[in-house]
Amino acid sequence: MKAPLFEYPSYQYQIDDWDFKKKGLLNRINSQKFVRTTLQTFETDRSTNNKNYLHFFQDLIKPQLFEFCQEAQVTCSMTDCWSVRYKQGDYQSIHNHKGWGFSGVLYVEYDPKHHSPTCFVAPWQDPRNDTTSLAFPQDVKEGTLFIVPSYTLHFVHPNQSRKQRTIISFDLLPKLPDHRAINLLYKYLKK
Repeated sequence: MKAPLFEYPSYQYQIDDWDFKKKGLLNRINSQKFVRTTLQTFETDRSTNNKNYLHFFQDLIKPQLFEFCQEAQVTCSMTDCWSVRYKQGDYQSIHNHKGWGFSGVLYVEYDPKHHSPTCFVAPWQDPRNDTTSLAFPQDVKEGTLFIVPSYTLHFVHPNQSRKQRTIISFDLLPKLPDHRAINLLYKYLKK
């Protein structure tokens, strides 16, 4: 009989009243300075937004964050959020965010007929054929929120459409129990 040892947590939600909330969010995003560097194949405000809309964004998705915290049995705080725009031909190479915590993506401007969702890489090989498994969130549309462990490798296929694809990414760090926080602090002070 099958007896799984591990579960890979991922969480998907739909933002309530999305059409209304999208307008306010796009106003905030569009007021930011977006940059494209020689190392990036997309535009982002990550280095320029000074977390200007972090609290606005956090309030906007508060019901879904609350549900996530209950399901994941964790208390988190949002440490960062940023927007990424993908014009035709733009893509995101494979990366992760941190070694612990959770990261998420909110699909702000997204057309399922023209865009593909973020592609996630399984953290282990398939033991039957030694291949790497890839997975996509299902039924993604504008207003879909998807959260995974921050160490999850992921990437975005090139945007084949003239339609811009816009997302907000964010990082959540769990609150450590006091004894863990003290042990970590002691460990770093000892160095």
